[in-house]
Amino acid sequence: MTRVLNSISITRKVALLITVLIIEFIIFVFYSTNSDEDLREVYLSSIVGTFVSSVVLSFNILKSIKELVLNLNSKTNELKKLNDDLKNKIREEVEKNREKDQIMYQHSRLAAMGEMVGNIAHQWRQPLNAMTVLIQSFAVKNMTGKLTDEFIDKQVQEGLRLSKIMSNTIDDFRNFFTPNKSRKYFDIKECIEDTIDLAQEKDVAITIKCDENIKIYGYQNEFSQVILNLLSNSIDSFKNIDTKHNKNILVEVEKDLISNKVQIVFIDNGGGIDEAIIDRVFEPYFTTKHKATGTGIGLYMSKQIIEKQMRGTLKAENIVMNFDHNSYKCAKFEIVLPLAENIVLEAEKKLCIA
Repeated sequence: MTRVLNSISITRKVALLITVLIIEFIIFVFYSTNSDEDLREVYLSSIVGTFVSSVVLSFNILKSIKELVLNLNSKTNELKKLNDDLKNKIREEVEKNREKDQIMYQHSRLAAMGEMVGNIAHQWRQPLNAMTVLIQSFAVKNMTGKLTDEFIDKQVQEGLRLSKIMSNTIDDFRNFFTPNKSRKYFDIKECIEDTIDLAQEKDVAITIKCDENIKIYGYQNEFSQVILNLLSNSIDSFKNIDTKHNKNILVEVEKDLISNKVQIVFIDNGGGIDEAIIDRVFEPYFTTKHKATGTGIGLYMSKQIIEKQMRGTLKAENIVMNFDHNSYKCAKFEIVLPLAENIVLEAEKKLCIA
């Protein structure tokens, strides 16, 4: 009997016990109301039998409940251990992601510094050449006996002017790459023009179409770095095309008063983005440049700045556009940013709640 009871579920055991108790109660009623001695003996023996059965069933149910509780405790301990392991794994992954982000931001800063040094060198080349000629002129004048006080004063003033230009170049880039500690409203056209002036690409025709007095709310220096990065990518794309190819960059800025947003479109006719990689250009460490010159974090960091710090969007696509009456395959980067401070703060609030 014990084997049979062990093979059935506890629910069925309880149902069986209730049935036995009901039968025992019915037999007891018949035993109490019947006066026939023979029948009363039969009823009594039946009552004893059902009582024994109910006792056996009760003990078996208690045993099953005990086993169930033990099993439940065991499962609870396993679940707790699994939960702890999962928490530890999540904590480890979060730490790993933080480390990756820190490394990425560090690489971004190093890349920005390298880009800054390259741009300073680019802008220093001409005044340095002029300074070299100026210094050599002293030796030439001295050798010919024509070194006069007037000539010395003139060359000294020219040397001071060149050194001031070089010093201003350093200050411009130092301020440019200093992160903004607080957001503010800034003129978007002025910011784009100042950034393009830093690049000083003489052989690229850069056109800016923008209404006056369009101001956006955010980090000005970080936004300038995004524009400089897009500009650098466009200039790099021109290196892979025919030298006779007209190099054009168009920057269009349009304000939408209905949505209270501004759209900045950056287009170059450098041949567009390879369709095989266009979906990956914003991935971290993905680059089409040579390993010695490309870090692969420029567009990724640009997207992080636009979307996380300024609550906008940045996307890329290929289009066909006319420049100088000719059709070109062009790369188009579109930035959409909120104009008003309250939109940025509301977007941050929603992000925090989510």
